[in-house]
Amino acid sequence: MILKIALGMITKDLLTVEPLDQFLNNAKKFGHPIDSVVIAYADQIDETVVEKLKKMVTVHLVQIKKSLSLHNRLMSMGMNEQEIECLIGKVTEDFDGRAAYGQSRNHVIIEAMLQKLEVLVFIDTDVYPEVIIKKQDMLDQKKYKARKTTIKDVYIQEIDFIGEHLKHLERDDITVTTSDYTGYYIIPPMKFDGMQDLFYGLKKEKAYNYITDSIHHQCLETDHGIRRSGFKTNKVLGGNVAIKLKLFKTMVPFFSTTYSVDGNKYLTRGEDTILAIQLKEQHDYVFYDIDMKIFHNTYSHFPTIPDIVNDPKIKDRFFYACMGWIGRNPFLNDLRGVNIERIYELEHQYLVRSAQKISDYLQDDRFLVLPKAHQIAYENLSTMRAEFECFKRSWFEFIRRIK
Repeated sequence: MILKIALGMITKDLLTVEPLDQFLNNAKKFGHPIDSVVIAYADQIDETVVEKLKKMVTVHLVQIKKSLSLHNRLMSMGMNEQEIECLIGKVTEDFDGRAAYGQSRNHVIIEAMLQKLEVLVFIDTDVYPEVIIKKQDMLDQKKYKARKTTIKDVYIQEIDFIGEHLKHLERDDITVTTSDYTGYYIIPPMKFDGMQDLFYGLKKEKAYNYITDSIHHQCLETDHGIRRSGFKTNKVLGGNVAIKLKLFKTMVPFFSTTYSVDGNKYLTRGEDTILAIQLKEQHDYVFYDIDMKIFHNTYSHFPTIPDIVNDPKIKDRFFYACMGWIGRNPFLNDLRGVNIERIYELEHQYLVRSAQKISDYLQDDRFLVLPKAHQIAYENLSTMRAEFECFKRSWFEFIRRIK
């Protein structure tokens, strides 16, 4: 099966060819033609970077919430202003460069579908076509190059990134292939009184169990190497996923939103949640975890162990992640059909008990706002519902007109 494949990426600014050049070179090395790259950017682009990429592959650029070209193409298809606004935002409005994650990803998907591409492979700006493997006997040294890190018995090994996805995606029944990441986990090592309350309030209960043991593993995730074993899943990782775009003829793609606390805008997490919910309601599509956890240079200084107490950038990242999870959770709970009033009270109590403790631990008063953010997020639930219904109607109008 020969598929028309594109790499997709969202970014605030396009100022470097990394990591796109590494993924393109990796695909070329292992004999996988890439038709194009589709990049949605929010603010700045460096034209010299674009020219470098164009020497390697066809490049489709779309500016998030500012693309008059995309707006006009949708208008020429017969969509009205309200429908277009629900899909890509109001292009004539002032924009601070921070769009909802779901809307940003959907700019890429819409452009890819308009370009008649068949498979879209999303990567993030801080991932690479490599995996981190612990123990030398787990390496596939016959097929791939590897190098040792400064961490004892830990290696970085190249992979056939596109090939591993295609190996499964070429099956007719599999529509999405995805997997997790290696590198340091998105939540760094930490330990303080009240940590369990915090993670339960954030709906990150599984993460709590993992973080409590971080003294032993330092939150370093590794790949299974030669012992990889794929499995069906309903979880999608946005920076390591390949999607047959025909999926979106019957399912809506990514969705998330924004909310404001004390005049500051925050982006909610979990834009892929809606895919998982829809998957449970049908039997036509299979999402498959290929068990290939690509290298995520989470804090940009691997292999240095992340130190949240003393590194302001890591502290920032965790704060915005907390605000993103809190903003996501009301809609997630609503989709799952749980008792909203009851779950709100439980989550809120956890956050009230833990906000001062995480603030004291990190010497950062921003975390005191978590309970207030939680209340505002739940008060915003009806708005999120309305935004989703508008998006869903507009998405299927787009699908009806693109055929």
